[in-house]
Formats: sequence, C-alpha cells, structure tokens
Amino acid sequence: MIIPTYGQRPDYLRDALLSVQDQSLPSGDYDILVADNSSGGSVSSIVEEVNRNGEHLVRYVRAPAVGLHHARHAGAREATGEILVYIDDDVVVHREWLVALLQPFEDPQVACDGGKILPLWEVPPPAWYSQFNPQYLSLLDRGGETMKLRWPACVWGCNMAVRRDVLHRLGGFNPDALGDRKLIWLRGDGECGLQEKIYGVGLSIVYVPDAWVHHRIPASRLTPEHFFWRFFIQGIQDSYVRVRRLAHRPFLSSRLLLYAGYAALQAAQCHMRSLLFHNRAIRLRARAWRWYGRAQHQLRTALSPALRRHVLRDSYL
Repeated sequence: MIIPTYGQRPDYLRDALLSVQDQSLPSGDYDILVADNSSGGSVSSIVEEVNRNGEHLVRYVRAPAVGLHHARHAGAREATGEILVYIDDDVVVHREWLVALLQPFEDPQVACDGGKILPLWEVPPPAWYSQFNPQYLSLLDRGGETMKLRWPACVWGCNMAVRRDVLHRLGGFNPDALGDRKLIWLRGDGECGLQEKIYGVGLSIVYVPDAWVHHRIPASRLTPEHFFWRFFIQGIQDSYVRVRRLAHRPFLSSRLLLYAGYAALQAAQCHMRSLLFHNRAIRLRARAWRWYGRAQHQLRTALSPALRRHVLRDSYL
C-alpha cells in the first residue's frame, strides 16, 4: 500500500495511516509505504510517531523529484507485493476496505480496480457546488454494484490498485499533480493515462463499491477560486491528451497553434457569458479557466520542443 504525500496535511496523513493500520487483513499480508514528495521533515516525523503507537509498521520512502507520479513510482519501486494499492493522504478507509479492494484480482484479467470515494465535508458545501460534477473534488460514486468498466470510465488514484507487473510493462502513471506551481505545464492525465493503456492491451478495470473511502473536503476546496484553479489544470490535462492524440499527425505545431487560438476565443466567450448570467457565473468562469488552460498549454507545447518531448514520452517511470 502506497501513500504519496507532499507534506502539507500532517493531521490528514496521520489519520490516513491510523486507518490503514487497522485493517481486517492480517498485518503480515500487506505493507504500508509513505512516499514523501516534500522538501521538509514533517512527514518522517509523522511516520515515526505512528510507528511508535500503531500495530503495523509504516515504511518511509523519499521521492525527491517533484510530482505525484514520481512519488507513486518511488513507492512502486520499494513495494514488494504483486498488487500495488494507492490512496491519498487525505482519505480515511474502513476496516474491510483492503479486503474488498483486493478481491477482484482473483481474476487474472483484472489489472486495476478502484472503489467509491465519498465526501467527508469539513464545512457544508455552498449552494453553487450543485452545478459541478463531483469529480472536481475527486469524488466517485458509480452505484452499489461491482462492475467491469469500459473506456473512458476510470477509477481515481486516491483509491485504486494495480498489478505491479502491468504498471511497469505499460510505462507507469502519466504525470499528475505537481507541488511546485512553476512546473504546472508538465502536468498530464495521471492515473487515467495509465488506465487508457490498460484498456488498450485488453485487460480489465473494475469498480468496487464496497472498497469505499472517505475523502476529506476542507473549506479551502469549496471556494470559487479553488474551482477556477481546478478547471484551469483540467484544461492543461485536456491539452496534454490532445497533443498525444495528434502525435503522429503532420504539422503538429501548426495544429497546436490554431487550437490555442480557438481555445482562447472560447475562454473569452465563457467569461463574457459569466457577466450576463449571474446565476451561472461561477460555473461559466470555471469553464473559461478550463479553456484558458487548454489555450496556454497548446501554445507552450507548440513553441517548446522540450515540453513536446515531455508530453510525448512513452514512459514516465
């Protein structure tokens, strides 16, 4: 079990570790690793504290290269099991969670699975939140039945498992969240990129509702500004996917430049509409930020050979 962290939520990390230590599965049947992607020392202190008081040893792993995918890969290199289980440092799991998440792997065709992700609201959500898809808070609820998924349906990386050999064979996770905002243009489609590759080789991905977790939602994630940022980085992810789709088409840079102009016009249009329709202003401004993220990333990728090489890599392991 691998928990990447950037060290900004020490109390959350402590609670996550306490919950994964208290699983019904015998402690000898699974390992717990914390992959520290931060530059400070608070994470190692929390691991030491939990190890003093808990019944299951937590291993500490440094992941100095900034990026969630680097932390995920650092954990994968240190893990010894055949199934790699990932959660984020801001979730809390129930006692039967790990048993439920591992059960589908009895089928050798299952390469990856993930569970339901329910909100643990720290404050009540604002009224305007109902205009947004819960995925923008990394929530997931596909109902109460276990099911095999089909592309483009995915499970989220804060509650998923993948076969170790499949992860390595397919080149690992694509780039994801980056703690340093100066590196934001290196973002990609993370676990969804990996799952697209899994679908592409004919293996299965399963949704497991009984493997549910609670995802903590603080007040800071329920502001318009947070949603604008979340939509902006979604736009970067959209652009990353588009560049990879066009990789073998002629005149790639020209195509990216043209689309950058189109996306900028769409951003301006959404912004203007937000000024006219006040009841949908937050949603429309969020859409404007998503288009703006697409426009900026397409432009930068067109003009930067280094960024194009990064986007078009076969493997990020």
